[in-house]
Amino acid sequence: MLYPHEACERSSIGFKYLSEAGMPIRLINIGWDRVVSPQYRWHGLRRGGGYAIFQYTLNGRGMLRIGETKHALPKETAFLTVVPSDHEYYFSEEASEWEFLYVVVNGSDAIHHCTELIRRLGPVIPLRDRQEPVLAISRLYAELCRNPQLDKYVISARLYEWLMELHRLAEGRDIVRADEELPGPIRAAVRLMKSRYSEDLSVDDMASAAGLTKYHFCRQFQKKTGLRPNQYLRKIRVEQAARLLRHTERTVEAIARETGFGYTNYFIKVFRSFVGVTPNEYRLGKQVDPVSFLRVEQ
Repeated sequence: MLYPHEACERSSIGFKYLSEAGMPIRLINIGWDRVVSPQYRWHGLRRGGGYAIFQYTLNGRGMLRIGETKHALPKETAFLTVVPSDHEYYFSEEASEWEFLYVVVNGSDAIHHCTELIRRLGPVIPLRDRQEPVLAISRLYAELCRNPQLDKYVISARLYEWLMELHRLAEGRDIVRADEELPGPIRAAVRLMKSRYSEDLSVDDMASAAGLTKYHFCRQFQKKTGLRPNQYLRKIRVEQAARLLRHTERTVEAIARETGFGYTNYFIKVFRSFVGVTPNEYRLGKQVDPVSFLRVEQ
């Protein structure tokens, strides 16, 4: 694939700030580099601190040592680390080159997010099948090459996009958020749920709409949505119930029937498990923001 940064020349862009690190995330350095010398070696306990580094191998191979453990960094693999810490990344003499794209960030949010991402993903992140975090950095590099005076707040917004793509990866690399991006069979089952949520739908009905066996459907559905089919159906029902609670005068009992719950007590139990309050408390705006429409996420 052609990355956005490849339309530019190989270079690096650094930032110095006159003010203290008041912004929650800001860019210190971003670059595209290629090294062939074993003199390229950076130690995480010998270079100050208070920042995080993300480095993605475009070609060749590098190495990362964390404590006593060594990790190879082949093509389409990134590492993420916080400085200071006991790590070292360097050019492997066994490789012919190490070409990479990198970004260095600081700020309270940057350190917090990167520390959590390392906990969830580990310090070495294979990205062959999920290029979104790399594309976010590649786009930012290209944008800065075209406009070195790019507003620092815009830059920080781009960095948040990069972090959120890493969080998406940490949450579940196969989970899809937009219905239109779901595979056709799963999308067909979701359409069935949204059009007939008030009915007594079974998993067999959903699998039939998807054209899959029940077992294969359940595995694929959870893999792509992060929820089991019946959980997803309850999510749709709760969202519809929340809309009716906020925009109509129907009783809780009527809304329970209309949204497919049947029994009022069961409806109240499920609604509370999703929203954190009872249907009546939600309607009255107690202990929850009085929003017009509610969206339930995993």
